[in-house]
Amino acid sequence: MMTLADVREWLKTQIECLAWYIGKIDGSKEQCIGIYNIQGPKPKIAVGGLSNTSIAIKSVAILVHWGKNANTAERKAQEVYEAMHGQAGATIGGRRVVMFQLRHPEPVSVGTDDLGIYEYVIDVNIIYER
Repeated sequence: MMTLADVREWLKTQIECLAWYIGKIDGSKEQCIGIYNIQGPKPKIAVGGLSNTSIAIKSVAILVHWGKNANTAERKAQEVYEAMHGQAGATIGGRRVVMFQLRHPEPVSVGTDDLGIYEYVIDVNIIYER
């Protein structure tokens, strides 16, 4: 099983950020990244049962909460997106990633929070070997 903490630890090796969160961010920080569970696709079990099923899916939303400059925030979100786009073979939580299935063609802007900090969301299905 892959956890949010596993995904966070892997992303830390790919993206520079001083404040990382899972489940909830500290909105008072001007620059942070949060990782959340989201609903993914229906699980698929291979013919012959779970013991014959070789992959599993971890579906997450990555929230890039990044300052009061729209351009800087968009560039950081794109950096996070590119860390996964078209990539395979990474190891997260001891599991080999088959592919990152990004659910949108680019990070999705969700505007600003109450403090005027720009936010982007990246939804991804991480398909990995069980």
